[in-house]
Amino acid sequence: MTTRQEMPLLIDIRKLRIINQLMRSGTENVTEALATLADVESKVDIKSLSFVEPADIAAEIGTDELYSASIHLREPPYGVFLLTFPRETGEEMAALMTGTPVDGGSFNQLQKSALQEMCNILTSGFIDGIANTLGTTIDMETPELRYSNGSDVAAQTLSHVRKDSLSIVLDSMIDVADEDAAFKVRVFLVPDPGSFVNLLDHLSVEEISDRAESEGELP
Repeated sequence: MTTRQEMPLLIDIRKLRIINQLMRSGTENVTEALATLADVESKVDIKSLSFVEPADIAAEIGTDELYSASIHLREPPYGVFLLTFPRETGEEMAALMTGTPVDGGSFNQLQKSALQEMCNILTSGFIDGIANTLGTTIDMETPELRYSNGSDVAAQTLSHVRKDSLSIVLDSMIDVADEDAAFKVRVFLVPDPGSFVNLLDHLSVEEISDRAESEGELP
């Protein structure tokens, strides 16, 4: 795990293992959701997990054109969940879900619907994985899929994020079994700072590890 900036919140260094496990639980549950809901066997490889201050999130997202899907969490840790991926990944997802390649970079209606459904699966799978490890539920809205430049994504999604928030950034690669496809997906989790610190303060590494092991997420 790498830290790119000094974290804006005071978090016990021992709690970093909990954050790490929560994010890993989210990615592990994504593979289960893909298998169950889309009949897609896959493996998620976490490339990096880091922390970014809110002021630097826009730079972290970049200015390239990309797909994004975001939701607001209605229960602890509250805040914003944002999923981003490049157009190439979007085309691979749509082709996998529909069985037909994207013609000339233009999505037909079926492929657009399939891409939205894939975002639903990835988002709910990730959040449900975190909730399961916490031993709770996290109510959320349906993600809205957009295609725009990174600057617009940051402005539209994170305009109400508090300056003392903590952004957890996860870079992952979803490798699809028996297919020549790998989805490059980035996850931004920006929880409400007070709620998140309170949540961490009431959790132990052992408690989280026991729950993850009972869910089959640890060897």
